Amino acid sequence: MLSNFSAKAIEALERAREEAKRLEFNQVDSDHLLLGLLAEGNGVAARALKTMGYDLRKARFATEQISGRGYMGTDRDQLSFDSGCTQIFEAAMAIAGKTEPVLVDTQDLLFAILRQRDSRGAEVLRQMQVDLDAFESRLMEIRNQDLACPTPPPPDPTHAVLPQHFNPRLLSELGEAVWEAAHQMARAFGHTIVGTEHFLIALLAVEGGLASQVLRENGLTRIEVEAVMHRVIGRGSGTLPSKLMLSRFGETTLEAAWSEARRRHHDQVGTGHMLFGLLQLDAGGALAILDMLRINLAGVQYDLEQAFDEDPDAIEPAWPPLQEALQVPK
Repeated sequence: MLSNFSAKAIEALERAREEAKRLEFNQVDSDHLLLGLLAEGNGVAARALKTMGYDLRKARFATEQISGRGYMGTDRDQLSFDSGCTQIFEAAMAIAGKTEPVLVDTQDLLFAILRQRDSRGAEVLRQMQVDLDAFESRLMEIRNQDLACPTPPPPDPTHAVLPQHFNPRLLSELGEAVWEAAHQMARAFGHTIVGTEHFLIALLAVEGGLASQVLRENGLTRIEVEAVMHRVIGRGSGTLPSKLMLSRFGETTLEAAWSEARRRHHDQVGTGHMLFGLLQLDAGGALAILDMLRINLAGVQYDLEQAFDEDPDAIEPAWPPLQEALQVPK
């Protein structure tokens, strides 16, 4: 069956397995499939949900409200899809059969969830106050726009094999500047561990990067972030070691950043990838600060995706796009 699924749809299914494992279920249901579609991040389904303000953290919260936790954890590779998911796969194949090429993509899976109103996935959407009929129309609009765009060429098969895990040598020039600034910020605060909050300030401090531009466009300033850090986290009091360690969330952020870079066929980690990595977390100092400052995370992620869509080969695409920046107000 999966031979008829696109690469993005298969990635969404893998992410759905991860979400089911995280919630300690021994089968993947349609609510986990919905989370997988959001976690995949680049497909039509994820873009449609995010343009309406529905991000992964909100969906995870709604899912736990509906389904709770399974407390039956099992290995990710042993997780099977339940009968509800099988019905959704069959419905998605029927939907995909009406377009060319006949390949199940993320939007087809989301259409199938929307049309199975008694599924857990649809229930999660209702829990997030989604008008299912209006959203289906919006999804159709975005899907039609996507079909009108030419498909980018596949990556060069002769390209060197990229490492599976992050290491600092993979950072771009601006990425290195963020790395150094984060360590300097941790030392300035007297902290012995470099956390996501330090990376957030560093992303704002490196002004030439995509992350800084997008964060500022969405109303975030370095002064506000540092003020919240002083008030909530405060200064450290211990003796600083010669070499600072990354926090667990800091390491997870950089692994997610490298995963994002590889998914976009980039061989370096730039500031935009690092910001993507922060947004993949569901905890940590940076997210706590962004929540306190009421930053629209869905808007931040949407702008990042738009920037990379405008210039998919660039490690640090410009934002706002050049043609938008050059427009003269009437």
